[in-house]
Amino acid sequence: MTEAVANYKLAKDNHQLSHIPGSFGWPLIGHTISLVKDLYGTIDKQYKEFGPVSKFGLAGFKGVLLCGPDLYQQVYLDKEKNFSAEMGYMGSLGRFYKGALLLRDHEEHRFQRRMMQTAFKNDAMKGYIDTMGPMLAEAVESWDGQEDFHFFPAIKQALLDVAATIFVGLEKDDDRAEKLNQAFTDVANGLMGLVTKEIPGTLHAKGKKGERYLHEFFGSLIQDRRNNDGKDTFSYFAKELNEDGEYFSDQDIVAHMSFLLFAAHDTTTSALSHMLYHLGQNPELRQRLREEAQAIGKDYLEYEDLDKMPLADAAVREALRLHPSVMMMQRRTIKDCEIGGYHIPANTILFLAPQYVHRMPEYWDEPEKFDPDRWLEPRNEHKRHSFSFVGFGGGAHKCIGMHFALMQTKNFLHQFLTRYDFELPANFGTEMQTVPLPKPADDLPMVLKRLNG
Repeated sequence: MTEAVANYKLAKDNHQLSHIPGSFGWPLIGHTISLVKDLYGTIDKQYKEFGPVSKFGLAGFKGVLLCGPDLYQQVYLDKEKNFSAEMGYMGSLGRFYKGALLLRDHEEHRFQRRMMQTAFKNDAMKGYIDTMGPMLAEAVESWDGQEDFHFFPAIKQALLDVAATIFVGLEKDDDRAEKLNQAFTDVANGLMGLVTKEIPGTLHAKGKKGERYLHEFFGSLIQDRRNNDGKDTFSYFAKELNEDGEYFSDQDIVAHMSFLLFAAHDTTTSALSHMLYHLGQNPELRQRLREEAQAIGKDYLEYEDLDKMPLADAAVREALRLHPSVMMMQRRTIKDCEIGGYHIPANTILFLAPQYVHRMPEYWDEPEKFDPDRWLEPRNEHKRHSFSFVGFGGGAHKCIGMHFALMQTKNFLHQFLTRYDFELPANFGTEMQTVPLPKPADDLPMVLKRLNG
């Protein structure tokens, strides 16, 4: 490895992209405003005017926007180890989540991912599902009879309770769970702040305070989790040994726990909210999913039941296709390279927009339509290109919690659809929010109807 490559983390972002077509947008903010208002329309305009590779500006960053599964395959598989996730996110997520698994590169990423493997293997997942079912059942049951019910805050609270128990090992109603939620909310808002110095009263300053709380909270509990017999994710991380037979450092564990809870809780909340938005407009599909859940014939799903819900699996993937939980994924080049026929200099930020590739008509039939059957036999549209769907990322950085997320969504549908039918109000909103978390802008009001029997 050359010295230039070894020191890539010290280099500044490259902005010398005059040879690439496109537009950086407005000074400082780039295309941020139009992207927040209409993510798909903004990317579509850029793609149609300039092609699959174009220069692009976003939230103070200048880089190259990539559109298309062939380009995503090159970046995600990263066969030459030339795309840095750490440096791609350093100016955004890295401001609060430096050291998280997503922000690790190549061998360092592989080494750190080992810490998490035991926590997401079958034995651990079987323990999680035994905890998850009753907790979701209790939450869903408590929604009965609520007036002015909004799905988003209700499912957000339910999933936070589940995450606090399964990931962190907190008992239900532990008041620390609410403090954790507030800290994560402050960090999420801090990521949206234009001021990136810790000036009192700014979103960034509140986010930094939340970050310090998370680090102190998780750091103070590591020794306890090593000494107990807990089956929560935190305990698995704390007890995992590296290749030298030593514990991973407290600093690494804190970084991974902070980001895991944020990523797992918020992304599933987003996915379920979008799925229910579409199911609320399709009673026939709701009934098919209900019958699939009822056919299990149990109060709570067991691990072996998950494969018996292929339509539920397809429904959540379809929700993530239309509404990815991550608006924009980023990398930065380490060395000069060629992408899509263009020379891309070292240290250039790359923007990847999952929603756009998820709606490209070359790979998806009627791409604007919510249609879970596209994922099932005989259609299998997702097999037309292995990177036409990147809702869980791809390559070495593919979401380590993907199977947990799918397990959680199936457990929720099993509890929810066997208890209720529901309708969206006649004047339900169609506007979608993209930041800080993708969701229906009106928090998805709905009317629950208790099923007989």
